[in-house]
Amino acid sequence: MFENLLDPLSRYAHAPGDPRLAVRIDITNKCNLLCKMCHYPATVGQPKFDMDSDLMRKIVAQVLPHAQWATLSCEYEPLMARNFDEILDIIRTSPCPMGLTTNGTLFTRRRIDSLLDNPAIGAISISIDGGTRETFERIRVNGRWDKLMTNLAMLGDSLRQRRADGQRTPDIQFNTVLMKSTALELFQLMEVAQSCAANRVAAIRYVPINPELNENIDDWEALMPSLIRAKQYAHDHNIELLLPLEDPRLDPDRDTTREAEANVAPIGRFSPYCEAPWSAVQIAPNGDIHPCLYYGAPFGNLMTDDFDTIWNNEKYKALRRSLKRLKLHPQCAACNPHGYDNIERKARINTKIS
Repeated sequence: MFENLLDPLSRYAHAPGDPRLAVRIDITNKCNLLCKMCHYPATVGQPKFDMDSDLMRKIVAQVLPHAQWATLSCEYEPLMARNFDEILDIIRTSPCPMGLTTNGTLFTRRRIDSLLDNPAIGAISISIDGGTRETFERIRVNGRWDKLMTNLAMLGDSLRQRRADGQRTPDIQFNTVLMKSTALELFQLMEVAQSCAANRVAAIRYVPINPELNENIDDWEALMPSLIRAKQYAHDHNIELLLPLEDPRLDPDRDTTREAEANVAPIGRFSPYCEAPWSAVQIAPNGDIHPCLYYGAPFGNLMTDDFDTIWNNEKYKALRRSLKRLKLHPQCAACNPHGYDNIERKARINTKIS
């Protein structure tokens, strides 16, 4: 108690935007897939809803001026939102670059063109697990490999035509969860990326959520031949491949700066553990504001309060004080593996093979 008097919460008010925020926005809480490594199957029976369009306008006006970038979707499939087209129109005036994360199975020619035509969309990330029909459909339940390949071919055709015409196109990134089975098919996934003109593949660490899914990688050495082959293909075809490990056999001298820094998470300005309540925000489709994906209870709601009010309320200031002093709240102490900010800033774990 005495220590808290010497370190009052008032010291932890913070002006949003220093550093510029990383903003994730879910515009719906629905998904059309039941991926086995995802939390969504456990919540599929909950009431479903989409973000109100006026709420998105408020986000553009109050949150995004403080952002370095923002992306539509963190946990769900944004193309499931009934007002997706209206949301796309609203974000055209975004003061920061926008991204979109999707599983790609709901693409149509019209939707692809509307995304590529939107001046705010700087990146499209497509989540794919496995490089073959069998693995993809086993992990991404309800997904159809042939439909996805058709959609990606449409995307690739549009990208190539626009690039040939000298038009701007967004970055196209594949996101894949690096599991035992998907790591063995990483080369095939690189070929898919090449075929649809993607310029990056991010292999993201696997976090065991479903105890029935035996996909955790315990023996990286057994996977090295597959990873080496995929990395060589990436280098030869000018596709960035971000991997959660460092090994000289992966020919790091040929890496781009982004690839070389994929496992780097410098000590933060505000806390050596995690800087999420200074540098990031997650917005749920009902307007709930969260400092990160893992904390749990919301810190406020944009339907009832302005963002500046929420950003410096007692909950936010108390979390900042706990992280600054490394007297962690239980949710932070349980954060796997080294704090949300480290996870986000390097997007993967630093597994070194000797």
